Amino acid sequence: MKNYVQDGNTLALTNSGESTITSGTPVAVGDLLVVAIADIKPGSTGDGRATGVVLLPKLAADDIAQGKTVYFKDGKIQLANTSATPAGKAWEAAGANATSVLVRLNG
Repeated sequence: MKNYVQDGNTLALTNSGESTITSGTPVAVGDLLVVAIADIKPGSTGDGRATGVVLLPKLAADDIAQGKTVYFKDGKIQLANTSATPAGKAWEAAGANATSVLVRLNG
């Protein structure tokens, strides 16, 4: 196919902050959630994973059912979408007081 560019599994992620984005850190890029594959130093660009299933920190109060649409805000996965970035779907259930949840990114 002559117009193919890439598989879309990763996104170039530029660190415009003052501290290193460490591997495994979720980062909102517009309405897309990516997870840093490796450490990205300030002023540098690295790859963020935009697909797949990853374990992410969640808002402890939320009782998340498998398959629910989840959102990212203030470093945590949550059910509320107000001022949050769409994250994907809960790959497994994660009850209230759970500190993390499996998420299928952008799915």
